[in-house]
Amino acid sequence: MSCKIGRLAAWAAVSALAIVASAQGAGAEPLDLKIGALLESTGPLSELGPPAEKAINLSATVANKAAKDAGVEAKVTIVSADSQGDPQAALSATRTLVDKGASCIMGPSTTPESISVLNGITMQRKITLWPLASSTRLRTVKDDGTIYRPVPADDLQSKALVKAIENHVGKGKAVAIIFRNEPYGDALSKSFTTDWQAEGGTISSTISFDPQQESFDSEAGQAVDTNPDAYVVIDYPETYAKLGAALVRTGKFDAKKVFVADALSFAKVPDNIPPEALEGAYGVAGGSPTGTDAFKAFNKLWDEAGGVANASYTANSFDAAILCFLSAVEAGSTEPGAIRDKIRSVTKDGAPQFTIETLADAVKTAATGKEIDYVGVSGAFRFKDNGDPSSSLYDVFQYQGGKQVKIEQVNVK
Repeated sequence: MSCKIGRLAAWAAVSALAIVASAQGAGAEPLDLKIGALLESTGPLSELGPPAEKAINLSATVANKAAKDAGVEAKVTIVSADSQGDPQAALSATRTLVDKGASCIMGPSTTPESISVLNGITMQRKITLWPLASSTRLRTVKDDGTIYRPVPADDLQSKALVKAIENHVGKGKAVAIIFRNEPYGDALSKSFTTDWQAEGGTISSTISFDPQQESFDSEAGQAVDTNPDAYVVIDYPETYAKLGAALVRTGKFDAKKVFVADALSFAKVPDNIPPEALEGAYGVAGGSPTGTDAFKAFNKLWDEAGGVANASYTANSFDAAILCFLSAVEAGSTEPGAIRDKIRSVTKDGAPQFTIETLADAVKTAATGKEIDYVGVSGAFRFKDNGDPSSSLYDVFQYQGGKQVKIEQVNVK
């Protein structure tokens, strides 16, 4: 009898070790994953830097807890650098992150920066780049399957702007477009013109400006002189401080007719932008399904962490970092190419679904090499062949009392 009990105990011990080995991968080395955060800490989009940084740091906290709860030896560390809103500075910052061992890069926020980083370092090293840049111009370059955008491209944002204007101004109206003359502004203005005219609307004027110019009075005068039913403004916070002031000075400008693109989406209107330039203005930015448990859990984590207020695209940045982590776990490697090759395996339609609330279970499953479907805070990821989301939910917001208030959501494909 004692021999039989001894054999049973030995069998139980071996079985327990086998379960742990299958979860971690037999003989697997502990994963020490470093995720690079290429932040807009300074420069024309500096309003976006702090929320993105907080979101990415939260992802590491959540990932490390999930790995511990799953019994999988994996650690995530965030390394950060400032892209400064400048292509050359972004490339230099990325080199710093790669030198520190970054296997994935979150950011940057503009297309020129993204292309510079892609061509200068990430494509060569098979490092996945997760830019918040939304311009369709980003898809005119070869990326060797290394770019995955956690935010929708501007061909979808254009449709969201159309729906927002139709809902709050009406169909078939005259719209004046004012945009900064660079890839983001140029491509989005063209997409919007096509989509708005296809719905029976008209364009009263299309006005571009050089972001480096000192005065915007001429452009502001041209915009208000056509007396449009609505304005579409495609700009960054730094320059809209000047452009918005010029529009107010015309004496003919009504901010309640304004619809801004996502680069002018922030929780609170910056102090350098005249209140009259945005009070009552509408805007669109990629949103997250608000009724899900994942959304509620993320917001709770955000509030508990303190610091900067939540803003547009924080959930997208968070999800992108989690996808990098899960891909590394499934690959059993922090080698950039191995992570790249698993992105679609952790967002597999039809595979077992997991969210941040069940992330430990996702880690256990991914560690066995099985496909999973991580459904993020910002929704399910159905990447097209080019790495862009195939559809998106957009928030339509309005600035009330200097703060952003979400008033509805629209689905676009």
